[in-house]
Parts: sequence; C-alpha cells; structure tokens
Amino acid sequence: MSAFRNNELFRAAGLTLNSSTDHVTAGTTNATTGRAGPIDISRVSSGLLVVTVANAPTGTNPTLAVFFDVLDATGSTWVQTSAATSVGGALLTSSGYTYGLINNGYVLTNQGRIRWAVAGTDTPTFTGVSFSIHGRP
Repeated sequence: MSAFRNNELFRAAGLTLNSSTDHVTAGTTNATTGRAGPIDISRVSSGLLVVTVANAPTGTNPTLAVFFDVLDATGSTWVQTSAATSVGGALLTSSGYTYGLINNGYVLTNQGRIRWAVAGTDTPTFTGVSFSIHGRP
C-alpha cells in the first residue's frame, strides 16, 4: 500500500501535437483509466495540469498554448476554464514544461478535456508531449 493518495485523473505521453489536431481526447487513451474520451473530473474540486515537451519543436517560431475545457450542461459546448493565454499563462516555444491550476468551479457535466493551439510557420510540430492532471478532492 502506498503512503500517498493517488489523485491522478489523466496521463498520456509521447504525443505529437500540430495544427491538424486540437484536443487530447480525440482517441488518446488515458493511461490512468485505460479509456479514451472526456476526462472524469467529478471527484475533484481543483487540480494541476502539467505539460511536458521532451523534444525541440519543428517549424519557424513555433508556439504551443494548452487549455482546459469543461462540457456545458447541454453536453454540446466546451467552455474554456483555464487562463486565456495558456495553462500557466505562457506559451511553450521550446522543449520544457509548464503547469497550471484547473478549477472545478465551472463543472457542469463533470467532463473535461485538454485542448491546444499550435502556431508558427513551416508546419510547426511538438513531439514527445506528455500531459498529466492531478486532482484535489
């Protein structure tokens, strides 16, 4: 038995992010649950989203903005609940990491997702990307 409580809600590693995709639940398996699809955020009140980029991005002036969204009560509209610029308030432009708090105060359906925007020229791509979310009850 572990001395630590595991509140990990989501984990995925080795992802490639570019402008042809825009959210991690589009067929990515959550290594914590073994399922693909929206992230169940029903058991937490807040959390920490950590984004790690293992490799230098390609393209010219590449930027990566990462956001956290929740599904509205109608089940049809994703609402951004993270900082307007990106999780952690800054864009990633190289390998490294960023993190940001996610707040469950906007939870309407208990479903969340990680979304991103890649910008730059000459087909910017970020590889070796990992996401993890740890929640607090």
